Amino acid sequence: MAAVIYDLGGTFLRGALSDDSGSILAGSLQKKRLDFMQANRPPEFVWQEIISAMLSFEAGVRHQVPPEAPVILSFPGPIQRPSHILRAPTVVGGTTALPDLAAILRRFMGRPVHIINDISAATWYLSRILPAQRFLVVTISSGIGSKIFDRDHPRGVLDDIPYAGEIGHATVDRSPNAMLCDCGGRGHLGAISSGRGMERWARRRARENPEQFATSACVVRFAATPDNLDNEHHLVPAAKRRDPWALQVIQECCYPLAQMLLSVVMAIGIEKVVVIGGFALALGEVYLKILQKSLEDICDFDIMVDYLDNLIMMGDAHEEACLEGAAVFAARLGLSLSSHNAEVLNFPDSDEPIRRW
Repeated sequence: MAAVIYDLGGTFLRGALSDDSGSILAGSLQKKRLDFMQANRPPEFVWQEIISAMLSFEAGVRHQVPPEAPVILSFPGPIQRPSHILRAPTVVGGTTALPDLAAILRRFMGRPVHIINDISAATWYLSRILPAQRFLVVTISSGIGSKIFDRDHPRGVLDDIPYAGEIGHATVDRSPNAMLCDCGGRGHLGAISSGRGMERWARRRARENPEQFATSACVVRFAATPDNLDNEHHLVPAAKRRDPWALQVIQECCYPLAQMLLSVVMAIGIEKVVVIGGFALALGEVYLKILQKSLEDICDFDIMVDYLDNLIMMGDAHEEACLEGAAVFAARLGLSLSSHNAEVLNFPDSDEPIRRW
């Protein structure tokens, strides 16, 4: 199924056309920088600008796709089927006044509209390039989220329930001084193990033990203070230079994540854990080794020991992954609709039959 596809990120809105094989059409990709999303503009203004940009792109490519071609949007927030946005913290902060974006786009474009979570979109993309039957994608960025892909399940990506994959909001620390999560909860996994959580944890550690912090490369090489210490300029570059203080901070924050991942892996029988997200990918192999060691430290089940070495891998870091995932979703949707009378259908590039949803 040909489709008009979008990926809404924190900096860019990407738009493109996809063909019925789930590939982006060459030359169709356009990017619009969304500077207003970092400028504390009113939510109404932000939504108006996003919608206007999407309508403008669709108007420019309308002649290239049939009128029944759907719109697929990869969106950075939890989605309740069908295409209902529950929260949009990276778009408009914590406001609960959210428009019915799918209905608005349907009204102005005259097309079917499907909104999927951005991690779901990334998982659809990875399903094309990973041979594993059942894998978990976990993103480590400003927050933490995850999605499971199962080739033998009718849905493929298991995201039909809105809290599916919201592991970042599981409580892992019930102490009175537990870290505060962006959602307002305390002691959540994302408050500790996300990139933003690690930054806050590092500042707390710097204040608690200024003598140790003073010897860190964060201070000596990159001139950090407990108040201005951040990931981009201090913690990540120090860790990549194997600074002991920075590595210790990251390892402390990885233990709750390792415990959560191990529980999911053992409960469901996950073959691979694919790590994506800006913070983890910025650290690369350094992060992978720390998380690997954390898993080994907490796991003493002899059956699991043989699987830990090859359990975790870093995912593809390229910028169009979610957009490509939207294209894969569109192809899957097209197969489902065209085969509505069939008992089974074949997922593109896979020999495994998948029952229609």
